[in-house]
Amino acid sequence: MDFCGPYDKQVANTYRVTQITPLWGGWEFRQKPALSTGTAGWLALAKTYDWELSAPVRRDLISGEWAIVITDTSQIIRYVNNQFERMTGYKNHEAMGRRPDFLQGIKTDPVSRQRIRKAIDQQKIVDERILNYRKDQTAYWCHIIIRPIVNRQRQVVNFVAFEQEIESDDRYSHQ
Repeated sequence: MDFCGPYDKQVANTYRVTQITPLWGGWEFRQKPALSTGTAGWLALAKTYDWELSAPVRRDLISGEWAIVITDTSQIIRYVNNQFERMTGYKNHEAMGRRPDFLQGIKTDPVSRQRIRKAIDQQKIVDERILNYRKDQTAYWCHIIIRPIVNRQRQVVNFVAFEQEIESDDRYSHQ
């Protein structure tokens, strides 16, 4: 990474490898990313992974209308915004390092899950409605649009999910 200014140094310090936390049963060897919230969080990821963003994706990231979840290509959460925290009840540090499917539960439609998984494997855009669960285990319907994010070499480096809570979905009301 090429650092050339005070903001770049601040971003580099934010994403410096954090200390590894000892656990009761041993040491945790997985590196935990530093927590970044707000616009600075996704901007740091954009700089780190050299994103090439289209105007509509950039607009949606900035708009504040969506709960946003950004994962790496292994589907590990690297960023969530404040709307995500309000919608799900999970704080930033509780979501980071987990897979987004931790929000799904027993009544989540397995067909919807499969469609999402297949589209992500094929690095395609996902537009789906799915039943998720908040931290307090109350269910809510969520409209999700997942887009692959490419770098300047046109390689998929992240996925960004734009999520909004919606009224119940009649297609699945029989569940």
